[in-house]
Amino acid sequence: MLWLIQRQLKSKNAATRREAAERLCQTPDERAFQSLCEALRDPDAAVRRSAASALSKLEDERCVDPLLGALRDREAEVVKAAILGLKRSNEPRVVTRLVPMLRHRDAGVRGYAAQGLEFLGWRPAGQEDEIWFWAAKGQFPRAAAFGGAAINALETVVNAGPYSLCVGAIQALGEITDPRVVRPLLSALKSSDPAVCVAAIDALSKMGGPQVLVPITKMIQHANARVRVAAIEAAGALGGFSALESLRAALKDSSWDVRRAAAESLGRLKDAGALEGLARSLSDPDADVREATAMALGSLGERQAIGPLVLALKDPNSGVRRIAAGALARIDEEWSSSTEARACFAQLKSALENEDSEVRHFVGQLLEGLGEVEVGQAPARVNDETTASPLKRQKLAISLLTATLCDTDRDLRQAAAEALGRLGDERSVPALSRALNDPDAGVRFAAEQSLQWLGGLATRARSGTA
Repeated sequence: MLWLIQRQLKSKNAATRREAAERLCQTPDERAFQSLCEALRDPDAAVRRSAASALSKLEDERCVDPLLGALRDREAEVVKAAILGLKRSNEPRVVTRLVPMLRHRDAGVRGYAAQGLEFLGWRPAGQEDEIWFWAAKGQFPRAAAFGGAAINALETVVNAGPYSLCVGAIQALGEITDPRVVRPLLSALKSSDPAVCVAAIDALSKMGGPQVLVPITKMIQHANARVRVAAIEAAGALGGFSALESLRAALKDSSWDVRRAAAESLGRLKDAGALEGLARSLSDPDADVREATAMALGSLGERQAIGPLVLALKDPNSGVRRIAAGALARIDEEWSSSTEARACFAQLKSALENEDSEVRHFVGQLLEGLGEVEVGQAPARVNDETTASPLKRQKLAISLLTATLCDTDRDLRQAAAEALGRLGDERSVPALSRALNDPDAGVRFAAEQSLQWLGGLATRARSGTA
């Protein structure tokens, strides 16, 4: 039947030629060597690929030359099939021809070439070959270790590779301290793949400077929410005051994650101009957004935020209530006696009729501690075994500040640690002791200072000199 297959390889019908080439690929025959060599010039890429695969399976040194020729094929699949066959050869020319394949436009070919060279025991002779070798294998950090010399190889991956490889190459470019990496990273922002855009934004944000802030700010308008979040977070980290208008607008974004990120960045930038928008965001339908907003208002430190934060104390989400309380203490430790707060107490009292028992209890205890309702009027927790004893203002403050020591915002945690020391109540000691293990050095220092102050107070009290 070999004669029939060889005849079919010359058919005018491409499908017939493909079938014949595939059959020879499955059952290679040395007698078909010449026919397969001719098939490597077939106008159909599938025929050429099968022919290269068939030659690769023949244990015949005559196959080296036609397979070396196939390395020049315009189709990557044909080239990869040829490389698989050549890696079995001990012919010195094979290594010589495979090394340039590390720079091929196709990522798959580059990877096959690297595997083939490694299989043949090849070792890079110089820095450039080593950089391209590691880039072809997808080990981008090893390539980036060569610094600016690796930019060309990594840029090739970014411009001609699947998104998974592009992301890795972009991350590696971000680790190179060379201004030349800006150009390929800015180019990556134009990618149609959101993951590539996010990686480029993250890499650019590490570099800083006005040359990256402007293009990053433009990405806040991107169609993909993940990209918008990355751009907003980067703008906040870069101190992007030129991006404030875009960040304020993002508070109304359709994506809750974008709104959350916008609130966090505005708080980080301490944008007083965003106060009105942030106050509205305390009514956002998403609790995570409301938490981020309360935290941001605390970072602003503006007294105009006291009123909205007081009303946030009746939020149905306990995390929002806790953060709002911490934010109020950060703005003014005596916030409860401020005119801004008292103007809102009437609205806060309406929460005593809230259908959520947790909200009723929290607000009731708060108003009781502030002297806004009589002792005993505060609703008890549902299912509590015993009714909570009346809370005085200091006990309430300690409870709120202790909870704030677990906040995600390190500024809030530090402020809470400092405030607990100033309150001078030994009930704060366990929480402050735990804060000595906080990941932030500023928080640990504040907790240590407060513990020392509390220890001094306790010593003086025992000696009768307090």
